[in-house]
Amino acid sequence: MRNAHTLWELLASLTILGTIVAVVMPPIAHARDRVTVRAAATTLRATLSSARDAAMTRGAVALAIVDATIPAITVVVNRDTVLRHFLVGDFRSRLSASRDTIRFGPTGRAFGASNSTLILRTRSAAETVTVSRVGRVR
Repeated sequence: MRNAHTLWELLASLTILGTIVAVVMPPIAHARDRVTVRAAATTLRATLSSARDAAMTRGAVALAIVDATIPAITVVVNRDTVLRHFLVGDFRSRLSASRDTIRFGPTGRAFGASNSTLILRTRSAAETVTVSRVGRVR
């Protein structure tokens, strides 16, 4: 007698395995997207806070320039590039902004008529970062 599996047994086990993979993969992909967006939003908040701190420390206007095509954010004070961060490493991720430049004055207040809103998105997750007129990053 041989100790082997029949074709039907192999097909049944592959069907069960395929069903398990099909059920488990979407939540894993969604969790990965959430982690990617959350990390990018944390980097964005830290960069905007650094721009505000640089404006107050140097007593000059600091610009946070948002480039949604890359996506990246650059902090410029007195024509000097102080900081540049690339936000998301995934090519399916997107960044959209209500303004392409956020200005912080020497007192730390943001210039402009209203709040600035930046939205980071991947396939299944999104997060919003807001800069108020007072200069606070939320």
